[in-house]
Amino acid sequence: MFNYLDKNVIQGVCNSNEFKGWLLSRRWFGDKSALSNLEFEIQLQYFEKIEDKIFLIIIEIKTASYSKTYFIPLIYYEKIEDVLEANEKTHSNILHLTENTFSKKIAMTVENEQKIITLNLLEAEFCLFFWKKLLFDARISESFPKMKLDLTLYSKQFEDESNMKKVQNLIEAGLYPDRYELSLNQLGKGNTTNLLFLLTISNKRVPNQKAISYVLKSYKDYSISLEPSTLYVLVKNRFPNAPKIYGTIKIQDKETVGIIENVHNEGNLGDIYWNELNDMIKTKFKDIDDNYSKLTEKSNISKLIKENCVETINVSTEIGNYIRNLHKSLVLPSQREYELESMPSEKYLMNYTERLNSMISDLLKHMDEQPESAFFNLPKIRAILIDIKDIIENFRSEFKESIIHIQPVHQDLHMEQILFNKVDNRYNFYFIDFEGDPQLSFIEKKGKFPIEKDLASFLRALSYIKFNTLLIFIEKNIIKKEKYEVPEEILYNLFFRRAARPLKKILDVVLNVLNVWESKLIGKILKNLESDYILITYFYIERALYELNYEILYRPNKTIIPILGLKEIIDKR
Repeated sequence: MFNYLDKNVIQGVCNSNEFKGWLLSRRWFGDKSALSNLEFEIQLQYFEKIEDKIFLIIIEIKTASYSKTYFIPLIYYEKIEDVLEANEKTHSNILHLTENTFSKKIAMTVENEQKIITLNLLEAEFCLFFWKKLLFDARISESFPKMKLDLTLYSKQFEDESNMKKVQNLIEAGLYPDRYELSLNQLGKGNTTNLLFLLTISNKRVPNQKAISYVLKSYKDYSISLEPSTLYVLVKNRFPNAPKIYGTIKIQDKETVGIIENVHNEGNLGDIYWNELNDMIKTKFKDIDDNYSKLTEKSNISKLIKENCVETINVSTEIGNYIRNLHKSLVLPSQREYELESMPSEKYLMNYTERLNSMISDLLKHMDEQPESAFFNLPKIRAILIDIKDIIENFRSEFKESIIHIQPVHQDLHMEQILFNKVDNRYNFYFIDFEGDPQLSFIEKKGKFPIEKDLASFLRALSYIKFNTLLIFIEKNIIKKEKYEVPEEILYNLFFRRAARPLKKILDVVLNVLNVWESKLIGKILKNLESDYILITYFYIERALYELNYEILYRPNKTIIPILGLKEIIDKR
């Protein structure tokens, strides 16, 4: 049946409302709100068939004023077991793959006979079958040039035996696939913009030899990716705290797959901050009617934090040096796009002020288009956006330096982008996901920024942890469910409606503890970094505006968090 599924058939299926709805359910599919009416067209920009089950497809999503392309390889199956290896045929995996399958009955003419078939299409990356064919089937790779595919494995860039061996292992698995056993596991629990999988390769002829694992990254947004070249620069500069890039697969000269070092880790940095803070709040404030008057003094709060957030303080003391070394290693004078540059500060800040003001205007316009009863349309919320414009202008006029230094930076440096290991009570950190700021166009991602962009992004994570911790405390201890209260409303009242503030003074105490926690950690993170407060604030505001736009589109109940981040900037002036 696969042979009868040509480009025209798949094109028609892709333009069905059922398929469009399935696309909207994918985590990697962007602009869900704007496209939720399904009034968009799908065009197949690239279409190739591999073996008897795999479609390699690039789709373009189009409206009158919008266009975006995605890499979406699909596997066709009649029975799910037919595309699975023996080690994939577990009940939980089959159930997971079935739940993520697009199914539709279609009418087809087969050998002059009209038939109704069930078309089952699964994202190909979830199956070992796909990776074995794409990476390790020499017969298929020989036909790559005519399909405008290019598989490149890097080896010359590595001087150490360990990384050279990992590349050689990939090459040998392609030359002698019968000698190797493969296993596949999804990473990121499905909560990632791109699909991530852990591929483990073991030599069946040398069972005692340690297996080698790789991260396979499928770049769903079909555009030139910054990550492979950035990882390559970090290798050239011998930066030890980022994964190595071992290879790429390109379709029509654009990266669609990255083969990246698997960095062994215990978790991401945010786990440490979140767990210790929430454990402290939960343990210290068990009884909301207790007397916490001692915690009105900063010295007592500092002692509480020092005793309960030991690991958080340790990593905050160390992470600044790692970020500084990252920024040094992202500069490569021999390549123009990775050079350090200087800009006249007046022009740079004027352009950025216009950018931020434009973002605010767009947000206000979007809010006007929403129901007047929406939470974010409250007058006090709108007033914050108007006040922020004045704050931005004040900061611009106060900046005294004549020159601003710009360079390649991470652009999206939040805590989940930093993995950690701990050996002999010492931390080691690894920076991942060098794809640039997801809110920017590719041209903008290629641009250079002050290092303060990364610092602001990192500090915004502290604000999110702080207010989400407070929301959880309110939910568990303050709200009265019989009154249909919600934590976000209580939090809003705490900051904006003094007459409606909760009678429990404990919220003021908890908030004070959280503010001291945040302030203490900011000081430790920035202590050894040469950074400018005004520039950090510029990018902090930008990040909060991005977050506000995201929350309005996808999680309206969480708009209070970026709003409070902006309010705190206003209150500090």
